[in-house]
Amino acid sequence: MAVVISASRRTDIPSFYADWFFERLMEGFVDVRNPFNPKLMRRILLDPESVGCLVFWTRDARPMLSRLDELEPYAFYFHITIIGYGAALEPSGPLASEAVEMLKALASEIGQNRVIWRYDPVLLAGCYDANWHIRNFAALAKELSGSVRHCVISIYDAYRHTDVRLKKAGFLPLCGARGEEGASEKSSAHYQLLAKELTEIAASEGIFVSFCAEPELQQVQPSLGLGCIDSAIISELTHQSFSSRKDKNQRPACKCIESVDIGSYGTCPRGCLYCYADRTGKKQARNSSG
Repeated sequence: MAVVISASRRTDIPSFYADWFFERLMEGFVDVRNPFNPKLMRRILLDPESVGCLVFWTRDARPMLSRLDELEPYAFYFHITIIGYGAALEPSGPLASEAVEMLKALASEIGQNRVIWRYDPVLLAGCYDANWHIRNFAALAKELSGSVRHCVISIYDAYRHTDVRLKKAGFLPLCGARGEEGASEKSSAHYQLLAKELTEIAASEGIFVSFCAEPELQQVQPSLGLGCIDSAIISELTHQSFSSRKDKNQRPACKCIESVDIGSYGTCPRGCLYCYADRTGKKQARNSSG
């Protein structure tokens, strides 16, 4: 049975490991370590017959732009994260203006139906209040209108290691809208009101919104209700029906279908303070993902 390849929730493969990825495609397989037991290795076949779809997650797809023709035998689409917090939270960029131009260039090559804009995570802390997000999101939505199939919005998840980094940098985040331990009704209301504003802004630019693992937001502000790795999107791209079985390895509220992530935690050199996949907060040396 063909598998969906996630590349990757754990590290930015298109930005930093594009050459490695294309080498694995040429070899026809990749060996993936179990993140909880490094001694366990799983070989994943990467020939077009074995891969149902490739799903890329990145902040900067430029290293792949000149090699997109190598993806022609595959169904694929991109999640592109563009928020624009700047160096305070995203010390290694890219700048929002650079990311917007990159996304437009990608969409012009592969079509907007293969490009999803992620405004993720939405963090309310310090100078990044609701008014900042409204102004920032409106400017980005205006620029990206006509270049994306939809926008995924997700609220900051409170992890101990990310909270420590943010607080050390002077940002005390409001807890997310998911009812984590310590989350208050006030903080949930802040995010719900903001989600409504952002959804309306997106709609004014012709962009639909889907919330990522946000059942509380879905209740107060209807959205597309798609998973980030979604059988409907894959069926549209492949013109074939695809299993909608939920990925049991993701959070309970996640709507993603089953996939295999080929990335490795702790290998992204960006050092974004809010990143759940980086437990050190230090820029990592670049190395092979698997």
